[in-house]
Amino acid sequence: MKRFGILYPIAIDNSFTVWDSYKTRFWPTLLLIDKGGVVRYAHVGEGAYDLTEQTIVRLLVE
Repeated sequence: MKRFGILYPIAIDNSFTVWDSYKTRFWPTLLLIDKGGVVRYAHVGEGAYDLTEQTIVRLLVE
């Protein structure tokens, strides 16, 4: 992460603990999860970037 200048936290899930806990079955899957662990948005596959961004903005306002 240092080499690429990534300063935000990165989850390493080599044992698929997080993957399994959210019953993820497809790659890629994007989940927006609140601090209580509730999935607030899910998208399977690539794309939907505008909708994802809009959802992030809406959730940040909450």
